[in-house]
Amino acid sequence: MMQRLFTRAVLPALALSALALAVPVGTTAQTIPVPLADSAEDRQVSVVITPGVRSMRQVPTARLRELRRQMHDGIALPPAALRELADLGDGLAAQRYARVLIGQDGARPSDIAYYAAIAVGTGRIWTLPDMIAAMRQLDPASEPEARVRKYISVLYGQAWGGNTMALDAVAEFNGEGRLFGALSDKTRTRMIEQAGQNADGRLELRMALALLEKGVSGGMTPDETAEARRLLEQAARADSLAARATAENLLTLMEQRYGME
Repeated sequence: MMQRLFTRAVLPALALSALALAVPVGTTAQTIPVPLADSAEDRQVSVVITPGVRSMRQVPTARLRELRRQMHDGIALPPAALRELADLGDGLAAQRYARVLIGQDGARPSDIAYYAAIAVGTGRIWTLPDMIAAMRQLDPASEPEARVRKYISVLYGQAWGGNTMALDAVAEFNGEGRLFGALSDKTRTRMIEQAGQNADGRLELRMALALLEKGVSGGMTPDETAEARRLLEQAARADSLAARATAENLLTLMEQRYGME
């Protein structure tokens, strides 16, 4: 009884999200909100993508070694010094420099995103929200390719390590006209596999809802119908009661509209 009452409350919100969008959505459903939250713990999962500077032996000059020593002693360094150390791959310096930029009027979002990415790549996951926020301001047509590769490396690495915020960002920035470009089949498959390991059902529901929204507005192909069903079946095995209940209701609606294969 509690589950039926819950799904009656949640399903209309999901249906409205899917059907009332005014903008096109791709197969990753980046713009469809799903009223299911991930946990703070899952957003803080961190892996080291690039170790960066771990010892003074990796710092090439005596001047830079002295600056790094001062930084680790708690001495505030000027922004230019932080940037020099960050350019060596020092994650702490990159994190501090990104925060300096965030506090500056007129700082370039590209610089914030890039130096935040260096920090996140060394495992400083607390900088991930700043990285993603800055990436949302970037122009896909003009962002340097080398920086985009850095964002991809860092976000994919953290996402495949189980960080749900990073996985959401991988979905958000993949797609035609988006920062990472068209979503490849390989990446799409890996996203779904990781979503299954995370077992929260959130990504599968977004992707399925995008397909269902397409079905309402213009019709789904048989392959898309089968894919939406597979995504919902995976979401129906999630640890989250909300995800399971929502997926089961959408599967029922699909059966009523499209029948079972």
